[in-house]
Amino acid sequence: MKLALSSQGTGLDDVLSGFGRCRYFVLYDTDSEQITTISNEHNMVAGRGAGTRAAQDVVKTEAGAVITSQIGPKAVSYLQGKDMPVYVSEAQSVQQAVQDFLAGTLRAL
Repeated sequence: MKLALSSQGTGLDDVLSGFGRCRYFVLYDTDSEQITTISNEHNMVAGRGAGTRAAQDVVKTEAGAVITSQIGPKAVSYLQGKDMPVYVSEAQSVQQAVQDFLAGTLRAL
């Protein structure tokens, strides 16, 4: 499964951040353990609707789930409408959030 994690950087050691205005989405493939990233910088400076636009971008990646430190209700609604579970994590790093997901300690909203 491909996970989309909101982050301030492009790697596993970077800080997990809020969804709509994060700098990047780290895409982690749980099968191959490969990562790729997509920029979200265009939504960092956007006015209203940044979360929904970020959600639309994430859906295009074909991720199977989203992990973030915080997310707004409109983005959650959009993602859930696309059958994409959303997990909110208190992890400090992308890596820890992935580990928590794999351990089954995160609960979907």
